[in-house]
Amino acid sequence: DTLPKALIANAGVDAMTHAIEAYVSVAQTDFTKMHALEALELLFGSIVESYEKGTPTSRDDIHRGATLAGLAFSNSFLGICHSLAHKVGAEF
Repeated sequence: DTLPKALIANAGVDAMTHAIEAYVSVAQTDFTKMHALEALELLFGSIVESYEKGTPTSRDDIHRGATLAGLAFSNSFLGICHSLAHKVGAEF
């Protein structure tokens, strides 16, 4: 109930970016694609409810989606999007 809405939105979009980046990576595999797609289903299916109502089920889906996106992402290497984000984030 006390989680700021901006944090919910930013974390959700960040997890979606990780899943998309893993899916389109030149180093993607069937394993990483499977996790990335499941992550996107969970994230897209629950981000609005998590933002608007913060139900336990929607928050659980966001946590599981972010974890699956991390699994996919860490096994398919970085893309330019993530690499640039580190540089920009370090500056600002």
